[in-house]
Amino acid sequence: MKKYLIHLFSVFILIYLSVNAYSITGDGNPLKYISSCELDFNNDNEPDLALLVETLMGRQLIVLLKTAKGYNTFVVSRGKPDMHLSCHFGKIIKETTAGGGKGRTYKTPGTYIKLTRPEASSVVYFWDGKGFKEVWTSD
Repeated sequence: MKKYLIHLFSVFILIYLSVNAYSITGDGNPLKYISSCELDFNNDNEPDLALLVETLMGRQLIVLLKTAKGYNTFVVSRGKPDMHLSCHFGKIIKETTAGGGKGRTYKTPGTYIKLTRPEASSVVYFWDGKGFKEVWTSD
């Protein structure tokens, strides 16, 4: 009987500990990696990263600027569904006149990031010395 009670007590302790070890991690939905590219976006001769990911909050463009200690992170764009990422060399960006654009010309540090919705709009992001500037290039 004593052996039976010790065995029963051991099972009870194991069940109790395993219930307390259970944790909840929200929906548990992983983000979806869509695409990325690597260029020097801020003209400091260090390779930077642009990542397009799908999260629970929608599609996001995240840029990692390389520093001596690691990376500085910028969430550059949110909520632009069905857009595709590409990175380009170029010193001049021309803003669209459609949709309220003024057709201005912008100078870049030599590279820029472009999100394009096929057969629709496109938007460019470039480093202006303080942060990433958004310029719509087609609507």
